[in-house]
Amino acid sequence: MVKISESELPLVTEAVLIWTGLGSSAWPRRNGALLMDRFDPETASRLYALIKSLESEFYSSDAWKTATDLQEMGRISSEAFKKLHPDVSDQVVRALAWCYTYDYR
Repeated sequence: MVKISESELPLVTEAVLIWTGLGSSAWPRRNGALLMDRFDPETASRLYALIKSLESEFYSSDAWKTATDLQEMGRISSEAFKKLHPDVSDQVVRALAWCYTYDYR
């Protein structure tokens, strides 16, 4: 499980929102190049690796197999992820759930 320091949480939130496109795109973008546009190369690379780890942990949920609809799928997968990462912002959880439910719609 990836560990995020408390001081990095705001930066991670910003990076996830940029990477997913939540709030600026009609569907998930998941574009690492957008991180390069916003952050220096070293920071962008570190954040991208972190985001991919978070995404992998979020996608470890099998909610897509058990949920009766997209709302329930999002809720189940989000709750499981929050148990792993209780300090991650709700915006990060919402962005990853948006990607997850989009992929399994």
